[in-house]
Amino acid sequence: MNRTFLPLRLFSSVLLGIVAAAAGSTEGRAEDKPIPHFAEIRQTVLGYFKDQPNYRPGDLITRKKVEPLLVRLQEMGLPLPDKKEISDAVPVEGGFLAKQLSTPAGRKFMRQISRYPDAYDRLDRLSRLPHGQQTVRDLIRGPGGYEMIEYMTTAAGGKELGKMLSNSPKGKKFNAPTGRVYTAKILLKRLEQSRAESEKAARKQPGR
Repeated sequence: MNRTFLPLRLFSSVLLGIVAAAAGSTEGRAEDKPIPHFAEIRQTVLGYFKDQPNYRPGDLITRKKVEPLLVRLQEMGLPLPDKKEISDAVPVEGGFLAKQLSTPAGRKFMRQISRYPDAYDRLDRLSRLPHGQQTVRDLIRGPGGYEMIEYMTTAAGGKELGKMLSNSPKGKKFNAPTGRVYTAKILLKRLEQSRAESEKAARKQPGR
């Protein structure tokens, strides 16, 4: 056996041990990070979307944009055990709503309806009805189309219309929120809930 090979192999083993120990130490520090205050989370989320091109508060958000943000929040110390559930609830980039609301006419329509409660929920449910996607396209392109969403979300007659649509194919619970994450505001509510659950779980750990 080459006499120079043994020291070299021994040195390599020691070096690998040092690297592994350093990696374990780093991982431990990441796990021990305190859960950030919600004010810090909120500032991070709002700042992130503010930096997105052509974004305004109330705009529809998409999964492609949200996933890097969730990773950033985890790096800050937010556990996010429900990360997949939150991500899955965000509309996909190539989905019907995202496509329609990314055109110039769609963007204008989106910013007209975003002021109304559950506007995206109604629009989403409407798009799932028979011929619903064409109806949404017509609302976006037609003059005053946003007024139909305003009517559905704020007027008593709109609620009655929703009850009638609930009896149509794929229209069940038309007036109810879908549970999806359409905006940064809704995302923040989900993150606040997730943080509260993580903090509660952390308090139950031994030594806390």
